[in-house]
Amino acid sequence: MEVLDYNKLKIFKAVADLKSFSKAAEFLFLSQPTVTLQIKKIENHLNVTLFERTKEGIKLTPEGKILYKHATKILEDYSVLEEDIYSLGKKLDTSLIIGASTTVGEYFLPPLMAKFLKNKENLNINLFIGNSKEVEEGILSKRFYIAFVEDEIISNKLNTIDIYEDEIIFLASEKADIPAYIDKKDVKYYKFVFREKGSGTRNIVEKHLRNKNIKIYPEIEMGSSKAIVNFVANSDYIGFASKLIAKDYLKNKVLRKIQIDNINIHRKFTCITQKNIRLPSAEREFLNFVLNNSTL
Repeated sequence: MEVLDYNKLKIFKAVADLKSFSKAAEFLFLSQPTVTLQIKKIENHLNVTLFERTKEGIKLTPEGKILYKHATKILEDYSVLEEDIYSLGKKLDTSLIIGASTTVGEYFLPPLMAKFLKNKENLNINLFIGNSKEVEEGILSKRFYIAFVEDEIISNKLNTIDIYEDEIIFLASEKADIPAYIDKKDVKYYKFVFREKGSGTRNIVEKHLRNKNIKIYPEIEMGSSKAIVNFVANSDYIGFASKLIAKDYLKNKVLRKIQIDNINIHRKFTCITQKNIRLPSAEREFLNFVLNNSTL
């Protein structure tokens, strides 16, 4: 006989939050057929349909909305139960789910996570990497309680804590015939590759360009800063990326920094959490670890 257990509710909530079976599967490190099967088992057990398909994707049915309300509370109560037992010194396996936008998740957090996990045999970490909007939605829907982003997020529903100052720099190949300094009146003579529209990194660069009344029309757009760095290293284009991403290329003299006018771009990596919510112990411990082991 099928039971409506914790794992099924967790899968259901992920599908509802992400409005996608495939995204839920990716987020939970499961196959899409597994996610679909578990949702079907819940529907068969309750004899209802939980999701309906629309032109915009999937949405909850009235029955699904009722289950979502109760599933959210059950999963929260389960998290509190785990924490209370763990606080008594019991050896209970616990999970820490962290959300992160791309640069933070791929370059800043992994070394810190590796250090944090030393001598923590009973802790499992899942790192979800998405764009800033997806990460913010994950916090607000409580898919995870703590996240780290490089884009500026302004919301009266979120607490923010600055944890690190990053620098975004313009880059060119060491082999390219491009001067180290380019006056703003001369940018039109060079080819540029930018991140895709909507990228947090691109947003902050374009903001600085507008402040200096500099107009750049990129010939190429890419959805990854790492791809831009690799492309620029093998071309005569100018691109931009976090110094964290480019540091090995700079050190090995594959790329060099280009100064455009007198633009200097700095941004803060920020931890975000929901307001008026008590973080579970693992999240609180990890946040304190990051604050004590990163340099603002």
